[in-house]
Amino acid sequence: MEAIAAIEIMIKLKEVKPAVSRKLIVPSTIRYDQLHVLIQLTFGWMNYHLYSFRLAHRPNLEYSAYNNDMTYFAKRIPADQAYVYPDLQHDKVIYTYDFGADWQHEITLKRTLTFDDVTTIQVPSCNWSRGANCAEDGGSAKLALPFDRRELNARLALWSQAGEQLICADDLGLMPKPNL
Repeated sequence: MEAIAAIEIMIKLKEVKPAVSRKLIVPSTIRYDQLHVLIQLTFGWMNYHLYSFRLAHRPNLEYSAYNNDMTYFAKRIPADQAYVYPDLQHDKVIYTYDFGADWQHEITLKRTLTFDDVTTIQVPSCNWSRGANCAEDGGSAKLALPFDRRELNARLALWSQAGEQLICADDLGLMPKPNL
């Protein structure tokens, strides 16, 4: 059996109409904190809010970057200490961003790719998309922002070269500048 180099995942923003979703090809060794940054870039958001990942098959387990002793309903594991692929092999993962707006994303595994499969593919990259980006603090899909897959893939290429320094998703030239 060949080693798995990357995975293709579908990320659907739930309860938003018109539908907004993206397919990403990411390393099979991606951690939850790294995936958070890629989702921020993918949906045009600015990392202003807290986030968590929950497993559909284990809803009492949460991966997040914050330490909240009030998490009485879930076991919290730091997002930088867990990998996405093993969980996606079992079921979907729910990513929640901005606990006030409660943007929920359903993440599913579409396929695995070997090292031979990715010789001509940028990892990470977005290979399919539907819908515009929602304004982060707009609270409505009606406040749509243009989505440019080519621009996103350029940012994802920068992310792949920068490594750990971009985990915080601070500007570093990757986030769009607001029009003033």
